[in-house]
Amino acid sequence: MDDKTTHPMTEVPAPSPDWALFLDFDGTLVEIAAQPDGVLVAPGLPDLLTRLHEALGGAVALVSGRGLDDIDRLLGRLPLAAAGQHGLERRDAEGRRVTATIDRTALAGISESLAEFVASHPGTRLEPKGMTVALHFRNAPEAEADARAATAALMERFGDGFHVQEGKMVLEVKPKGSTKGTVVEQLLTEAPFAGRIPVFVGDDVTDEDGFRVVNAHGGLSIQIGTRLPTEARVRIPSVPDLHRWLADIADRVR
Repeated sequence: MDDKTTHPMTEVPAPSPDWALFLDFDGTLVEIAAQPDGVLVAPGLPDLLTRLHEALGGAVALVSGRGLDDIDRLLGRLPLAAAGQHGLERRDAEGRRVTATIDRTALAGISESLAEFVASHPGTRLEPKGMTVALHFRNAPEAEADARAATAALMERFGDGFHVQEGKMVLEVKPKGSTKGTVVEQLLTEAPFAGRIPVFVGDDVTDEDGFRVVNAHGGLSIQIGTRLPTEARVRIPSVPDLHRWLADIADRVR
Protein backbone atom coordinates (compact mmCIF):
# COMPACT_ATOMS: atom_id res chain seq x y z
CA MET A 1 0.00 0.00 0.00
CA ASP A 2 1.32 3.46 -0.90
CA ASP A 3 1.58 5.63 2.22
CA LYS A 4 2.46 8.77 0.30
CA THR A 5 0.28 11.73 1.09
CA THR A 6 -0.39 14.94 -0.76
CA HIS A 7 -1.45 16.78 2.39
CA PRO A 8 0.83 16.35 5.41
CA MET A 9 -0.44 17.62 8.74
CA THR A 10 0.70 21.09 9.73
CA GLU A 11 0.51 20.74 13.53
CA VAL A 12 3.67 19.35 15.09
CA PRO A 13 3.19 17.26 18.27
CA ALA A 14 4.64 18.47 21.55
CA PRO A 15 8.27 17.38 22.02
CA SER A 16 9.18 14.42 24.18
CA PRO A 17 12.40 13.64 26.08
CA ASP A 18 12.11 10.13 24.56
CA TRP A 19 12.69 11.38 21.02
CA ALA A 20 15.67 10.41 18.87
CA LEU A 21 16.19 13.25 16.40
CA PHE A 22 17.59 12.69 12.89
CA LEU A 23 18.24 15.87 10.89
CA ASP A 24 19.04 16.39 7.21
CA PHE A 25 21.36 19.31 6.43
CA ASP A 26 20.84 21.09 3.07
CA GLY A 27 17.32 22.45 2.72
CA THR A 28 16.59 21.53 6.34
CA LEU A 29 19.13 23.06 8.72
CA VAL A 30 20.45 25.45 6.05
CA GLU A 31 18.85 26.98 2.97
CA ILE A 32 19.64 25.45 -0.41
CA ALA A 33 22.34 27.47 -2.19
CA ALA A 34 23.04 27.90 -5.90
CA GLN A 35 26.30 25.99 -5.33
CA PRO A 36 26.90 23.40 -2.58
CA ASP A 37 29.82 25.35 -1.14
CA GLY A 38 27.75 28.52 -0.99
CA VAL A 39 25.47 27.57 1.91
CA LEU A 40 25.27 29.92 4.86
CA VAL A 41 25.14 28.51 8.38
CA ALA A 42 23.11 30.63 10.78
CA PRO A 43 25.43 31.94 13.55
CA GLY A 44 23.48 30.24 16.34
CA LEU A 45 23.00 26.86 14.64
CA PRO A 46 26.01 24.99 16.10
CA ASP A 47 25.05 26.11 19.62
CA LEU A 48 21.41 25.13 19.01
CA LEU A 49 22.45 21.62 17.92
CA THR A 50 24.65 21.28 20.98
CA ARG A 51 21.75 22.29 23.22
CA LEU A 52 19.51 19.72 21.54
CA HIS A 53 22.20 17.06 22.03
CA GLU A 54 22.26 17.81 25.75
CA ALA A 55 18.48 18.02 26.10
CA LEU A 56 17.88 14.66 24.38
CA GLY A 57 20.64 12.77 26.11
CA GLY A 58 22.83 12.68 23.02
CA ALA A 59 20.11 11.22 20.74
CA VAL A 60 20.63 13.69 17.89
CA ALA A 61 22.20 12.75 14.56
CA LEU A 62 22.90 14.58 11.32
CA VAL A 63 22.01 12.54 8.23
CA SER A 64 23.25 14.18 5.05
CA GLY A 65 24.26 13.64 1.46
CA ARG A 66 27.35 15.74 2.17
CA GLY A 67 30.59 14.18 3.35
CA LEU A 68 31.35 14.18 7.08
CA ASP A 69 34.42 16.38 6.63
CA ASP A 70 32.30 18.93 4.79
CA ILE A 71 29.69 18.93 7.57
CA ASP A 72 32.42 19.40 10.18
CA ARG A 73 33.91 22.26 8.15
CA LEU A 74 30.56 24.06 8.10
CA LEU A 75 29.37 23.40 11.65
CA GLY A 76 32.58 22.78 13.53
CA ARG A 77 33.26 19.43 15.16
CA LEU A 78 30.09 19.02 17.21
CA PRO A 79 29.53 16.12 19.65
CA LEU A 80 26.86 14.60 17.42
CA ALA A 81 26.46 11.30 15.68
CA ALA A 82 26.46 11.90 11.94
CA ALA A 83 26.17 10.13 8.61
CA GLY A 84 27.57 11.51 5.37
CA GLN A 85 27.14 10.58 1.71
CA HIS A 86 23.78 8.93 2.45
CA GLY A 87 25.31 6.65 5.08
CA LEU A 88 28.42 5.52 3.21
CA GLU A 89 30.40 7.11 6.02
CA ARG A 90 29.15 7.28 9.57
CA ARG A 91 30.24 8.51 12.99
CA ASP A 92 28.46 7.03 16.00
CA ALA A 93 27.59 8.78 19.25
CA GLU A 94 31.01 7.84 20.70
CA GLY A 95 32.83 9.42 17.77
CA ARG A 96 33.85 6.15 16.09
CA ARG A 97 33.95 6.49 12.32
CA VAL A 98 33.06 3.76 9.81
CA THR A 99 33.49 4.05 6.04
CA ALA A 100 31.96 1.69 3.48
CA THR A 101 34.05 -0.20 0.94
CA ILE A 102 33.13 0.75 -2.63
CA ASP A 103 34.30 0.10 -6.19
CA ARG A 104 36.69 3.03 -6.63
CA THR A 105 37.60 2.06 -10.18
CA ALA A 106 33.97 2.18 -11.29
CA LEU A 107 33.44 5.48 -9.46
CA ALA A 108 36.44 6.96 -11.27
CA GLY A 109 34.95 5.91 -14.61
CA ILE A 110 31.60 7.44 -13.71
CA SER A 111 33.25 10.68 -12.60
CA GLU A 112 35.29 10.91 -15.79
CA SER A 113 32.20 10.51 -17.97
CA LEU A 114 30.26 13.11 -16.00
CA ALA A 115 33.20 15.53 -16.15
CA GLU A 116 33.02 15.31 -19.94
CA PHE A 117 29.29 16.04 -19.74
CA VAL A 118 29.88 19.14 -17.59
CA ALA A 119 32.57 20.39 -19.95
CA SER A 120 30.05 20.40 -22.79
CA HIS A 121 27.09 21.77 -20.82
CA PRO A 122 27.79 25.28 -19.44
CA GLY A 123 26.19 25.98 -16.07
CA THR A 124 26.20 22.36 -14.90
CA ARG A 125 28.56 21.37 -12.13
CA LEU A 126 30.14 18.17 -10.92
CA GLU A 127 30.49 17.62 -7.17
CA PRO A 128 32.77 14.69 -6.26
CA LYS A 129 32.08 13.73 -2.64
CA GLY A 130 34.57 10.92 -2.20
CA MET A 131 32.26 7.95 -2.53
CA THR A 132 29.51 9.48 -4.64
CA VAL A 133 29.45 12.08 -7.40
CA ALA A 134 26.66 14.60 -7.93
CA LEU A 135 25.72 16.28 -11.20
CA HIS A 136 24.06 19.65 -10.50
CA PHE A 137 21.97 21.48 -13.10
CA ARG A 138 20.39 24.12 -10.86
CA ASN A 139 22.10 26.88 -12.87
CA ALA A 140 21.36 25.19 -16.20
CA PRO A 141 17.81 23.79 -16.00
CA GLU A 142 17.73 23.43 -19.78
CA ALA A 143 20.35 20.65 -19.39
CA GLU A 144 18.10 18.44 -17.25
CA ALA A 145 17.00 16.12 -20.03
CA ASP A 146 20.57 15.62 -21.23
CA ALA A 147 21.73 15.07 -17.63
CA ARG A 148 19.12 12.37 -17.12
CA ALA A 149 20.10 10.71 -20.38
CA ALA A 150 23.78 10.78 -19.43
CA THR A 151 23.25 9.22 -16.00
CA ALA A 152 20.86 6.63 -17.46
CA ALA A 153 23.56 5.63 -19.95
CA LEU A 154 26.05 5.26 -17.11
CA MET A 155 23.67 2.93 -15.30
CA GLU A 156 23.70 0.65 -18.33
CA ARG A 157 27.44 0.20 -17.67
CA PHE A 158 27.63 0.48 -13.88
CA GLY A 159 24.10 -0.31 -12.70
CA ASP A 160 25.09 -3.53 -10.93
CA GLY A 161 26.83 -1.60 -8.17
CA PHE A 162 25.57 1.98 -8.49
CA HIS A 163 22.29 3.82 -8.86
CA VAL A 164 21.08 7.38 -9.41
CA GLN A 165 19.69 9.26 -6.40
CA GLU A 166 17.52 12.20 -7.46
CA GLY A 167 17.45 15.45 -5.53
CA LYS A 168 16.54 19.10 -6.06
CA MET A 169 18.10 19.93 -9.45
CA VAL A 170 20.75 17.26 -8.93
CA LEU A 171 21.38 13.66 -9.98
CA GLU A 172 23.75 11.83 -7.68
CA VAL A 173 25.42 8.57 -8.66
CA LYS A 174 26.10 6.48 -5.57
CA PRO A 175 26.83 2.89 -4.59
CA LYS A 176 23.79 0.75 -3.89
CA GLY A 177 22.82 -0.45 -0.44
CA SER A 178 23.10 2.68 1.70
CA THR A 179 20.37 5.28 2.23
CA LYS A 180 19.29 7.71 4.88
CA GLY A 181 16.78 5.06 5.91
CA THR A 182 19.49 2.44 6.51
CA VAL A 183 21.35 5.01 8.63
CA VAL A 184 18.32 5.49 10.86
CA GLU A 185 17.79 1.72 11.13
CA GLN A 186 21.39 1.22 12.24
CA LEU A 187 21.44 4.07 14.74
CA LEU A 188 18.19 2.86 16.32
CA THR A 189 20.08 -0.29 17.39
CA GLU A 190 22.73 1.75 19.22
CA ALA A 191 22.87 3.87 22.37
CA PRO A 192 21.59 6.49 22.99
CA PHE A 193 19.06 6.10 20.12
CA ALA A 194 17.81 2.60 20.90
CA GLY A 195 14.39 2.44 22.56
CA ARG A 196 13.48 6.03 21.66
CA ILE A 197 10.80 7.43 19.35
CA PRO A 198 12.52 8.31 16.04
CA VAL A 199 11.93 11.73 14.48
CA PHE A 200 13.30 12.38 11.00
CA VAL A 201 13.36 15.90 9.52
CA GLY A 202 14.18 16.48 5.85
CA ASP A 203 13.11 18.28 2.73
CA ASP A 204 14.11 16.37 -0.40
CA VAL A 205 13.40 13.15 -2.26
CA THR A 206 16.55 11.70 -0.66
CA ASP A 207 14.84 12.01 2.73
CA GLU A 208 11.87 9.83 1.81
CA ASP A 209 13.81 6.71 2.89
CA GLY A 210 14.19 8.25 6.34
CA PHE A 211 10.50 9.16 6.45
CA ARG A 212 9.51 5.60 5.61
CA VAL A 213 11.71 4.09 8.32
CA VAL A 214 10.50 6.33 11.15
CA ASN A 215 6.89 5.85 10.05
CA ALA A 216 7.41 2.08 10.24
CA HIS A 217 8.84 2.49 13.76
CA GLY A 218 5.86 4.56 14.91
CA GLY A 219 7.89 7.76 14.87
CA LEU A 220 7.46 11.22 13.43
CA SER A 221 8.34 12.21 9.84
CA ILE A 222 8.64 15.95 9.19
CA GLN A 223 9.05 17.66 5.84
CA ILE A 224 10.51 21.14 5.46
CA GLY A 225 8.73 22.98 2.65
CA THR A 226 5.95 21.97 0.30
CA ARG A 227 7.32 19.28 -2.03
CA LEU A 228 4.69 16.70 -3.01
CA PRO A 229 4.00 13.86 -2.86
CA THR A 230 5.72 12.82 0.35
CA GLU A 231 5.49 10.16 3.02
CA ALA A 232 6.13 12.77 5.73
CA ARG A 233 3.22 13.06 8.14
CA VAL A 234 3.96 16.61 9.35
CA ARG A 235 5.10 19.77 7.60
CA ILE A 236 7.16 22.71 8.85
CA PRO A 237 7.08 25.54 6.30
CA SER A 238 10.69 26.77 6.24
CA VAL A 239 14.23 26.51 7.59
CA PRO A 240 13.76 29.47 10.00
CA ASP A 241 10.54 27.88 11.29
CA LEU A 242 12.49 24.67 11.93
CA HIS A 243 15.16 26.55 13.89
CA ARG A 244 12.47 28.07 16.10
CA TRP A 245 10.90 24.64 16.65
CA LEU A 246 14.25 23.05 17.52
CA ALA A 247 14.99 25.87 19.98
CA ASP A 248 11.61 25.25 21.61
CA ILE A 249 12.46 21.54 21.95
CA ALA A 250 15.78 22.36 23.59
CA ASP A 251 14.07 24.73 26.05
CA ARG A 252 11.05 22.58 26.88
CA VAL A 253 12.77 19.20 27.15
CA ARG A 254 15.58 20.62 29.21
